[in-house]
Amino acid sequence: MHATLQRVFGYPQFRPGQETVMSAVLAGRSAVAIFPTGAGKSLCYQLPALLLPHLTLVVSPLLALMQDQLIAMQRLGIAAERIDSTQSREQTQAVMAQARSGALKILMISVERLNNERFRNFIAQVPISLLVVDEAHCISEWGHNFRPDYLKLPRYQQQLAIPQTLLLTATATPPVVTDMQAKFGIATPDVVCTGFYRPNLNLTVEPVSSQHKLPRLLAWLAQRPQQPSIVYVTLQHTAEQVAEHLSRYGVAAQAYHAGLGNEQRVAIQQQFMEGQVNCVVATIAFGMGIDKSNIRNVVHFDLPKSIEGYSQEIGRAGRDGLPSDCLVLANRDSLQVLENFVYGDTPEPAGILVQPQQHSPAAAENPAGATGAARHH
Repeated sequence: MHATLQRVFGYPQFRPGQETVMSAVLAGRSAVAIFPTGAGKSLCYQLPALLLPHLTLVVSPLLALMQDQLIAMQRLGIAAERIDSTQSREQTQAVMAQARSGALKILMISVERLNNERFRNFIAQVPISLLVVDEAHCISEWGHNFRPDYLKLPRYQQQLAIPQTLLLTATATPPVVTDMQAKFGIATPDVVCTGFYRPNLNLTVEPVSSQHKLPRLLAWLAQRPQQPSIVYVTLQHTAEQVAEHLSRYGVAAQAYHAGLGNEQRVAIQQQFMEGQVNCVVATIAFGMGIDKSNIRNVVHFDLPKSIEGYSQEIGRAGRDGLPSDCLVLANRDSLQVLENFVYGDTPEPAGILVQPQQHSPAAAENPAGATGAARHH
């Protein structure tokens, strides 16, 4: 492990928790890695994949996330590829041929790809050492409305006779961890949680009346000119209104939400990643696929939906380890909207027990995420 860490990845030592997770995987056991955002979860499958005898199959929830990780691996010389809806039939067949021949060490797919019978028949013939599930809390906490097919993963693992699983997430409550362990038969000693504390994040919750929220946000951002910032709101029309207000008064901002066209969303995300746009006012449809290290500010203009959601969203700030500010502009105005989301997101028992409707990989792999959140927002 240490020789591969130095030779391939160029690191002199592991970060906290990484070696424990990799040791479990290389010893043939399934494991869970619960690390803060930016703490090196991806290495926990990339390094073992080079040492395991067969293919490592990675399930990733978002196309943008998959593409970013793939580019990083290929730069390191790792034999990794993806299969997704943006590829031509010929490209997909070429990747499948590499996997069949044993030339690939890592293959990345969306969870909905496993709904494709032709793909399942193909992948069943390929020896697989490890199934990796990124954003693994979706198996339990958000699976019913974010990506229902996450709930099928334990069954797919059994059907494909994959001997072990590695679950990766930045946030998981104790009940979610227990649920993940039960579904994949993971022993408690192989659940590695390094904590959620990020010492470089400065967290502030500020009580603000409704009429003062926009002026306060404007003043706060004006003190941080040209710093990459995300402002989270609950509703699409709020994103439009806040972005327009900020731009009118000198803080250039773009609105981002699931009501925009796909090309427009991709363009805004790309501009933000490249520094052409420094402030995005967004619903939670924006963020999971964002791996931008220098986001200095995350503001919740409206209350976050949950502590876990808040943790995920502020986790996008300060991935480079430098000081970053996280502000919540708090009042009770949005509580009714949040309560409506809670009831709307809670399924009837029959909705979980009945086989979920089949989704096409093309629809599922939309970079914005065809999420329950996106539907509401």
